[in-house]
Amino acid sequence: MEEYKTFLETFLSPDKIEKLIIIGFNIILIYILLIAIVYLEHRLFKKFIEHRERQSADKTNLIFLKNVVIYTTYCIGFLSIFNQIPGMQQLSKTLLTGAGILAATVGFGSQQAISNIVSGIFMVIFKPFRVGDHINLGGENKGTVIDISLRHTTIKGSSNRIIVIPNTVLNNQSITNSFVVSPATCALVDVRIGFRADVNQALSIMHEEAMKHALLIDNRTETEKTNGDPVVVVRMVEWTDSSVNLRAWAWAANSDNAFILKCDMLKSIKERFDAESIDIPFQCKNVKPVL
Repeated sequence: MEEYKTFLETFLSPDKIEKLIIIGFNIILIYILLIAIVYLEHRLFKKFIEHRERQSADKTNLIFLKNVVIYTTYCIGFLSIFNQIPGMQQLSKTLLTGAGILAATVGFGSQQAISNIVSGIFMVIFKPFRVGDHINLGGENKGTVIDISLRHTTIKGSSNRIIVIPNTVLNNQSITNSFVVSPATCALVDVRIGFRADVNQALSIMHEEAMKHALLIDNRTETEKTNGDPVVVVRMVEWTDSSVNLRAWAWAANSDNAFILKCDMLKSIKERFDAESIDIPFQCKNVKPVL
């Protein structure tokens, strides 16, 4: 019993309690200061990014720099908190050095994290895509880039889903960027008709339905305009065992508009074909075409 009493008296001595209070106060003060600095950094970068948006300029570098600065601030802040804890001073001093941070990161098995950071830096430098670009990685992984951080890139999909992809994956992936040269996108509208249908009439209907759509744009070059090339090109591309395949090339301002344009054209073309008795075949197995 005397031993426990001595231990408690030693542990709860006035000097120990005073030191604990000072340590707790310093930790709280550093934490409040850290939150305040991060808040100011968010506000400052938000103003810069909004200014770039008003100028319709690329804001990718600013967004990535914001993530780097905030990440670094958090690291320094938490290491400063560790430095206040008795017995952790030496560890925090080691981590605060560049070689120490690298050694500790590798030591904790986060080589993948380093790879993501390096990949993020390369993407910001070489710009295969920018914040605001619409990219397609294949399948359902497509949408508008809304953020590039140290670890991952965030994409907002067409169904308002948020897709988070590690930078390393993007750095080794084939990417279709609809905005790298121009956001204008060509909608390929494919239609099948029967062998007895009038091909010229069907082509004419497809052209008319495309030309009267509000989202259609004239994407011809000056040379093409001078040569009298059509705004919408419509051609027969092939025939199969059961159908004659037609295609229209119609341009819209961006990929979202191109999707709407394609959907509307398919509907209006179907209605015109029905009204003008143009046959749309259905798949029949083991049936030869009637020529």
